[in-house]
Amino acid sequence: MNDLPALIRRLGTFAGLIAAVLIFVGGVMTKGGVNVLSYIGVALAVFAWLVGLYLAFRRSSWGWIGLLALTALISAVVAVGGVSITGSIDPVTVFIPIAYIGFAACLSKQRDITERTVIATLGVIALLTIIVSGAFAGGGGIGSTTDPQVYLLNLHMYAIAGFLGGLIWILAIISTFRIQAWGWLMLSVLLFGIGAMMFGLFGPTAEDVRQSRLQKAARRAAGVR
Repeated sequence: MNDLPALIRRLGTFAGLIAAVLIFVGGVMTKGGVNVLSYIGVALAVFAWLVGLYLAFRRSSWGWIGLLALTALISAVVAVGGVSITGSIDPVTVFIPIAYIGFAACLSKQRDITERTVIATLGVIALLTIIVSGAFAGGGGIGSTTDPQVYLLNLHMYAIAGFLGGLIWILAIISTFRIQAWGWLMLSVLLFGIGAMMFGLFGPTAEDVRQSRLQKAARRAAGVR
């Protein structure tokens, strides 16, 4: 029974990843439409989101709870907008963000969503989204196509990557300001998304910053620059 939360966490992680792949592949195969892969992906995305929410409550992580709720709210607004404009729900724009955030919530063991590993994970997801979508759904990639529906799918994937980029931008600003890593703060602010991902992958921890300041203070006290 002690392994049950770990098993649920792994199931949620794989479900979120597989969901995003199936929804995207379904969209490419149907040129912006839906098929059985899309529906399976939607079900897995919702499952991953629910598992992520369960784990967030289990960790008492209000940051993850808020992020999961915000993603669901944005997806609901997008769904309502899609129904009012086209009369249908686009599973890519509605459920892939849910799959992504559910995947990240299940993958991460951090309670604080401003931790570097969380920022790095979301940043890498955004980068891979751009690369994979550009390659297989147009946008000048190796799978470039002139089909307007597939190209629209590509633009939707880019918009999702932009959403993730904006999210990690905010998280990186909060994190770097909190640990007073001023150089990384400026990099994160100036290089939208990219700077935040670099901080997540290579930036210092709060302990790194503290130790660096102690070392500088010790050198100054010893008269060494």
